[in-house]
Amino acid sequence: MTVVEEGYRAGSGLRMMAADAHRRTFVEADVAQSVSMPQVVIDRIEPEADGVVSLVLTDPHEVPLPAWLPGAHLDVVLPSGRRRQYSLTSDPADRGRYRIAVRHIADGDGGSAEIHARLRAGDRLSVRAVRNTFPFIEARQYLFVAGGIGIAPILSMVHAAERAGTPWRLMYFGRSRARMPFLCELARLTGGDVVVRPDDEFGRPNPWMIFEQAPTGAAVYVCAPPPLAESARQVLSLHDPTASLYIERFAPVS
Repeated sequence: MTVVEEGYRAGSGLRMMAADAHRRTFVEADVAQSVSMPQVVIDRIEPEADGVVSLVLTDPHEVPLPAWLPGAHLDVVLPSGRRRQYSLTSDPADRGRYRIAVRHIADGDGGSAEIHARLRAGDRLSVRAVRNTFPFIEARQYLFVAGGIGIAPILSMVHAAERAGTPWRLMYFGRSRARMPFLCELARLTGGDVVVRPDDEFGRPNPWMIFEQAPTGAAVYVCAPPPLAESARQVLSLHDPTASLYIERFAPVS
């Protein structure tokens, strides 16, 4: 079983990854993996779920933004000087905007609170780079597994798979529907299968139930708390050793 793992604490810059070099990325190889840019303007801020807002970012001069790969994240420098990393949640084919999602973390160190309380449409933000170390590969079929705000990097992959006409399935977990962002957007997708299972309706997720549904040889993408991510490795190693497993584990300090 191929395993590619990215684990990071948002804002720390720590990355741990074992790359599968023989696989081809989903988009053309000449698209930059790291693209620097000076500033973006907040076009709008929208509520997406309890405690979660999205920021739609555009170029101040209304020129197309640099291309990016599904799974990429953006380094954002807040007015206070705090630097944070947020996954791009928009459609990679839309060069007119970037979108990030930010959950307010009450016991964090102030980054998410600053975004929720201080930022407004029309504000400008400095951004350092679009970077991608959570590679989206070309595959015959996909299983996506997201926990809570972990939907952020997965959503761009779902859009890419939808456009390509590749079979996909999303298993989306969270504490409650009210706390799970982008449910309405996911409901509009027709090319795959979206399974939404809030804990308050179905109980805690059962890793065997989730990963035994992975089609043989599928590319499996997981962005979820560490216990679920580690369960993916254990279950798939027994259920389907031919699967390719890609993990991003969040431990936010925002």
